[in-house]
Amino acid sequence: MASPSFDGASLESGGCVTEPLFDYEPEPLALFSVKPVVAPPVVAPVVANTTDRTGDAEPEAGLAHQVTFLHTADWQLGMTRHFLAGEAQHTYNAAREDAVIRIGELARTTSAEFVVVCGDVFDDPRVSTRIIRRTLAALGEYPVPVYLLPGNHDPLDATSVYRSKDFTANCPDNVVVLDKAGVVRVRDGVSLVAAPWTTKRPLSDLVNDQVASLAASDDIRIVVGHGGVDALSPNDDPSTVGAATLDVAVAAELVDYVALGDRHSVTSVGDSGRIWYSGAPEVTAFDHVEHAPGNVLEVTLARGTTSTVNVTPHRVGQWAFRTIRDDMNGPEDIARLRETLSAIDEKSRTVVQISLVGTVSVADNVALNDLLEEFGDRFAALKIWERHHDLTVVSDPSDITALDLGGYAAQAAAELAERASADSADAADAAAARSALGLLYRLSGAAR
Repeated sequence: MASPSFDGASLESGGCVTEPLFDYEPEPLALFSVKPVVAPPVVAPVVANTTDRTGDAEPEAGLAHQVTFLHTADWQLGMTRHFLAGEAQHTYNAAREDAVIRIGELARTTSAEFVVVCGDVFDDPRVSTRIIRRTLAALGEYPVPVYLLPGNHDPLDATSVYRSKDFTANCPDNVVVLDKAGVVRVRDGVSLVAAPWTTKRPLSDLVNDQVASLAASDDIRIVVGHGGVDALSPNDDPSTVGAATLDVAVAAELVDYVALGDRHSVTSVGDSGRIWYSGAPEVTAFDHVEHAPGNVLEVTLARGTTSTVNVTPHRVGQWAFRTIRDDMNGPEDIARLRETLSAIDEKSRTVVQISLVGTVSVADNVALNDLLEEFGDRFAALKIWERHHDLTVVSDPSDITALDLGGYAAQAAAELAERASADSADAADAAAARSALGLLYRLSGAAR
């Protein structure tokens, strides 16, 4: 097969669709009225791969062998984020639930024949009855069939959500759980090859176990799987999906497309343009980890005189998790940070984590803390990235001058400044002294 062309501008990630496997922290569903999508949907095709099949006995132009569907994964309904609280957490939950509704609307506008959800529909088998019922109610409104694959967060084990009374009693007719491994016929000419997780710790490569059993077929075959791929994250986990084996199956036309879940960013695997992670429909980790979350893939496959694949990402997510790293050594740097934070749009749906490195005076630290407190109220959340934050606060003679104190107060401030000096033998005492000086700044009004 020819290598596909790729339009990197079609993703908000600046063209990057491959990143290290994220180490996000595992952490409810109210189907509110759907708000307009914040960012316009991305509609430009990103892959157009064509294979010449001249001479094959296929229907004219392959019209009988063409299908369009939506590929999504990692909804993880029931997930919360530890850095969100109160109203922000509720708003984030609602956005994740709205993304599920938008996928159904997208199925209608793209004329997709069905939707595949490639694992981790639910974050945990113990999700609430409310989440199960309202999720199924939303899926019941989809205009097409929805195929749900159990993944590592919601495996089909003894405690599976898919076996629960609440799920089976409320499951609509258009929702199909891919609870058995193997080929599932969608319609004449189109089949799914399902690789469900039946345990959190599989002992083999579930995806290639199914691909290995396939014989040649005229059907368009779509593999539906979940898990990490060795080409992106080599490790000794027996469940890791072998990319080379998938490449061979694609080249041999045993399968037409491999739809994967587990990575939360849109990611193309290999050079065929036929092996993809869709990413999560709403962001779950910061942008140094997830480069292209918040999308759903529209996939069109055709077999005939030519064999083609077109993959188009559509933006359905509304939130952003931003990482800011900066040097901080004085008032000019604080002013620059203010400009950076001010320029971020949609603050009520944006979480920011900040990593600062440098040395500032007590006075500058007070101004910096005031800045972070101000923007902490404006953003959904603003947090310090402690692992990468290395800001040293030192006492400067100008700190005392700026206080404009006299008498006993001036003496106390001078003593605090001395104890807060960088060469103090007692680090805890120096830190306490700097905190006291900062409080003195606020009380005296010098920080304003």
